[in-house]
Amino acid sequence: MKINKAMFTRAMGAALVASAISVSPAIQASETGAFVGGILAGKVVHNMRQRTEAEQQQAYYAQQQAQQPVQQAAPAASGQSTEQKLAELDKLAAGGYITPAEYKAKRQAVIDSM
Repeated sequence: MKINKAMFTRAMGAALVASAISVSPAIQASETGAFVGGILAGKVVHNMRQRTEAEQQQAYYAQQQAQQPVQQAAPAASGQSTEQKLAELDKLAAGGYITPAEYKAKRQAVIDSM
């Protein structure tokens, strides 16, 4: 069964509330203790949700930046000699900006255009 993040967050919140309420009999009997425990659990769940969203945004922006150098490098290669194009491809591959499959395909395209 696949558990989505919202279900996980709710389950963690419920577990935190349950553990906060069962800390001690004095707190359990007190309405104030239950209120404070609920607020604490709500804050923890809220912080978890914010952290998850921040991690998702970081992953998205990292993916966008990884794709950007390949898109910018392609137009610059058109006015270069074959040797310069191959040198540029080598730099992109060494820097990890393109995959080995992309490198191989682009290299073959440069060689075929000779």
